[in-house]
Amino acid sequence: MKKTPEKTYVKKKSKKARIRMRRIRRFLLFILVVTGIIVFAKSSVFIVDKIEVSGNKKYSSSAIILNTGLVPGKNAFEMLGEKPKNLLSFRFNDLEREIYDSMPYIKSVSIRPALPTAIKIKVQERTPFAILDKEGKSLLIDREGFVLEEMDGKSPLPDNYFRIIGISVDSFKLGQAVKYRNNESLMDLLSFCDLVVKSDKDDKELKLYKRITKVDLSDAPYISVEFEKRITVKFGDLEDANYQIGVFRYLLVNNITAKQKGSLDFTKGSNPYFVPSQ
Repeated sequence: MKKTPEKTYVKKKSKKARIRMRRIRRFLLFILVVTGIIVFAKSSVFIVDKIEVSGNKKYSSSAIILNTGLVPGKNAFEMLGEKPKNLLSFRFNDLEREIYDSMPYIKSVSIRPALPTAIKIKVQERTPFAILDKEGKSLLIDREGFVLEEMDGKSPLPDNYFRIIGISVDSFKLGQAVKYRNNESLMDLLSFCDLVVKSDKDDKELKLYKRITKVDLSDAPYISVEFEKRITVKFGDLEDANYQIGVFRYLLVNNITAKQKGSLDFTKGSNPYFVPSQ
């Protein structure tokens, strides 16, 4: 017996109704699950009772926590906020930015909930490299040229970092990289310092790097380096720096006394004489 068009229509309509009801049930189930998750997330199970900081040396843990504004006793998800970026990455992106902007020594920072009851703050701090002279101001910078501190000139400069003079600076801002007119000079200095450190590793007795007190970059591409505030060495091409460092090391050990002052100039020849100063 053939189905009449009317019966076929009724059957199709019934099938569509079942599909629609199935979709509605799934949607309602989804809403219930999401609601349950939200209620559970905001429950006392996720009340933060400790905030841990790691990787910090310059700044105290309490100072870093204070800058975030985070406090124990609140729900972790409520502190995380409703910003999609925070929820998707499961980290406090806005607070990380505040830490990075307000604490110049911070190179990187990660603030994440450590469920159920903790928040972990991991930081990486910048390491001071040298003191950059800028029109009477002294800037403590790291190897990447980021300004860590601006010295006021009233207190004596720390002795464990050498001074850099003779490089033109366009602008600077605390916690940001210095803008130089010639970046190549600083890059050459970094390469030179790496060569000195490498040379020091091969000599167990005499360490040259820690004896550097001042570097003059005004006659680029040559680098004038003051050692122990008494000996100035003008190094020539960077390609020959290894040889020149070796010659100076030999002279410092065998020919130059502990109190002698003077200079050497490798730009005038590969075997310069030590010229004592008055």
